[in-house]
Amino acid sequence: MEYGRLLLLFDQENPCWTGSLIRLAGEDPDSLQPLREKGLLEEREGVFFLAEKGKDAFLKEADECFLPVLPGTVPEDPDKSLFQTRLRLLLDRKHLQRWGLKEYVRGARFLIPDLEGDSLFSWNGGFEWKWPCSPAVERMRRDWPVTGLAARKVTPPPADAVSRWFEGLGEAPGIFEADLLYLSRYDFQAYTSFAPLPGDTWGLLNADRFFCMKAPVPKKETLTWFLGTTGRFQLVLEVLRRIILPGYVDLDSHDQDGITWLVFLFETDREAEMCRDLLSPMGLDLIRPAMPMDVWALSFESLETFSEKAETIHDLIPVIGKAIMRTP
Repeated sequence: MEYGRLLLLFDQENPCWTGSLIRLAGEDPDSLQPLREKGLLEEREGVFFLAEKGKDAFLKEADECFLPVLPGTVPEDPDKSLFQTRLRLLLDRKHLQRWGLKEYVRGARFLIPDLEGDSLFSWNGGFEWKWPCSPAVERMRRDWPVTGLAARKVTPPPADAVSRWFEGLGEAPGIFEADLLYLSRYDFQAYTSFAPLPGDTWGLLNADRFFCMKAPVPKKETLTWFLGTTGRFQLVLEVLRRIILPGYVDLDSHDQDGITWLVFLFETDREAEMCRDLLSPMGLDLIRPAMPMDVWALSFESLETFSEKAETIHDLIPVIGKAIMRTP
């Protein structure tokens, strides 16, 4: 059908679009209005979604193109969906990944001990992470003591190991959700013979992982948000290393270094610099309990103005991002 390619952009992973995002995707944003006039799209304050009639047209177009995709529905948080689509498009355009796969995962959620505020960190007498000595983490370390290469000799935990452990603990878990999880699988064909682990819901095995978070303007008043997010991310690593991917978080199946980065996203490069200035004075204390891990700041401005195309994500972020703290 006419405008079929544009209509197929509105899939489950990318349910809402703006004119600027349509242009970024290489399509003509002027084509949105004809689709709206045909009753295929709805518009709310410049954001376009599939109408019910549009969902039927989407399915018909997908069937004719032999595409196994489903139409998108109006998300609970359109701003978050737009953030995810914008970041995916820009990352995808700015690096090739010629010998690997790019995977963009939305809604990646991880069960963690439900720690907040003083249970995560404290400023009394200087900064200190408190989560490692919390009762839940101490119990986890007793129940799941084997990590690193030694864990590869033990039968992997079952798929429901984390949820069952929290049930046995008698506590409701907290949830850490990445705004967008980017997985880089370089030389992926060398890993096709390795079976997935039972609890690896999001396919983290044998991938470099970039947990991207939409961040507020960095200032003294938002420091608690940055530290809280960093602390909960460290709890994700604790759960991964002990229960979900024991033996395979920091080294992949070929014993190559596995990368896990927390990436704060900002609109402007100045805000990324402000984040670095806010957090980097803490030095290695920022990441010490969960090393190896890195913390980076990245801006949409730097992505949009980067005029080249990097070979891999590892060649892109260090060039245009701001390193807040890296594992030595």
